[in-house]
Amino acid sequence: MARQRMLVLARGRQECILGLHASGLSVRGIAERLGSSASVIQDAIRTAKGRHPQARREERFPFELHVMLGMRLRENPSRLRGLARENLERMRRTPRAAVAERWLDRWEELLRLPDDELEKAMLADDEEGRDLRQISPFAGALSPEDRLVAMKKAQLLAKG
Repeated sequence: MARQRMLVLARGRQECILGLHASGLSVRGIAERLGSSASVIQDAIRTAKGRHPQARREERFPFELHVMLGMRLRENPSRLRGLARENLERMRRTPRAAVAERWLDRWEELLRLPDDELEKAMLADDEEGRDLRQISPFAGALSPEDRLVAMKKAQLLAKG
């Protein structure tokens, strides 16, 4: 269990470093601020980039938003899950196509999973994962700053 927790923290650190780089900080600047070497920072950026799917442009931003949501899930799971359940309730009050109702049902199922399984489903690089991210119940969970970092990461990753 301790090893799994350390891996989750390392992955989160790499995503944060990628976010700093996408926000305009140089590799050297990040290294100086973190008291690390530029090569360690470059490795973290490369590793984080390698975990991101080669998605179409319109799929990158929702994916990056859900990467941020995964980080927030680890920080405060009850808040994030509560907000998602409230949003699902609100979303159900609006008439939707049958397929959209099935995605809302699927989100309710996913919200009953442990945190790591929920995050894995949110970030799945398959048709279901992409569809779920298009009708996500996490509106209001991220700050404007989080959304900006996600947007900049999506732009950076689109460049290659």
